[in-house]
Amino acid sequence: MYYGWWVLISTFLIWFLAGGLFHHSAAIFFGPIRKDLSLSSTQASIIFSMQRAEGSITGPIVGPIVDRFGARPLIIVGGIAAGLGYIGLHWTHSYWLFMLIFVGVVATGKSIGLGGHPLMTAINRWFVRRLSLALAISSTGGSIGGVLLLPLIILGVHTVGWRDVMLYSGIFTAIAIVPLGMMVRPSPESMGLQPDGIVPVTTGGEAQGSDALAQGSNRDYSVMEAIRTKVWWLLLMATTIGIGASAAVQLHSVEIMVWKGMDEKTAGFMVTLLLLLSIPVRIGAGALGVRYPIHLILLAGRIAAALAMISMLLLDGTLAIVVYIVLLAVENGGGTLAFAAMGNFFGRKSYGSLMGYMASAINVGMMLSPIYAGRIVDTHDGSYTLVLWTFVPIYIGAGLLFFLMGRPTRLPPPRPRRAAG
Repeated sequence: MYYGWWVLISTFLIWFLAGGLFHHSAAIFFGPIRKDLSLSSTQASIIFSMQRAEGSITGPIVGPIVDRFGARPLIIVGGIAAGLGYIGLHWTHSYWLFMLIFVGVVATGKSIGLGGHPLMTAINRWFVRRLSLALAISSTGGSIGGVLLLPLIILGVHTVGWRDVMLYSGIFTAIAIVPLGMMVRPSPESMGLQPDGIVPVTTGGEAQGSDALAQGSNRDYSVMEAIRTKVWWLLLMATTIGIGASAAVQLHSVEIMVWKGMDEKTAGFMVTLLLLLSIPVRIGAGALGVRYPIHLILLAGRIAAALAMISMLLLDGTLAIVVYIVLLAVENGGGTLAFAAMGNFFGRKSYGSLMGYMASAINVGMMLSPIYAGRIVDTHDGSYTLVLWTFVPIYIGAGLLFFLMGRPTRLPPPRPRRAAG
């Protein structure tokens, strides 16, 4: 079997852990931590938002390291750090100490080793023609992790408490990440292979791959060449504002449904339903991205998110929540294609560095939007009305920016590289 599939399996399982134990669990931990530490909604939002500020700093640093040394060392070191940080939070009762450990240890370890940055870069190294599908399959691990692990986290939080849940989650992560990280090799070339498992055909003394592989290898932009294009800035702005809004929606999702009249425990399981529905959507979007224009799929996802906000505002009761969950699943499932688009546009060699710069901008949006949502809720008697209305034009704007981005074929090829010597 082509070794790239083993890399995909490993990153899938890492995303499984990261999604279930660290990313999607934030909405479950949000309320209990806020009550335990006697915090306002704004203070609790700041805890989870500050990890985005850390990601903005480490992104440009981690990117060149991934490009040069591969994702394996970062996955192992970052995963162990995130696990140890969760263990430390078990005994933390101070607001400022909690923030220090959560941001300085957990969030740093997660962004370095368990985030999309190293995992997507690894996948982009091993796949070109099937990149969108490979990214969709790998990142689906996060949703499946949420589906399978969130019910256990919810039950654990409501029985033994959030502290013990973090303790056991941290121990398991620190142990499991080492063998998973060891499976991630730097690149197919390091093993004498080609991306997608394509076997080069020798014709006239020259090795030739498929048209897709040839196109991918000819589109390896440097960082400076990429950021000089209009497409880079459209992709950056669309991804930043769209994911920024989604960060607030995800973190406050349980509280939003409680505001709409649902009890906290049921709302937690509705988040699990959202992740379950997003799994087939993500696989389907990845398969469509191989054959059809990615920018149109991304546009449809952002429009679905805007309609989800409107449904929660205009509909009542359970119907509002069901429509909201279904539409957010559509947006959640197609979001990964933004990073496949970056690989399709700019190639493989500088993907990690470009991902680092994009992560810096994205994390700023993900840092500010939850704080904004928490502040509005605190000053409007617990109401999310203004928050949801604010995100409607943001999602629509992100979709239009994706539409203007167009196809990768509209981008001129990079300048040819001069041979050494």
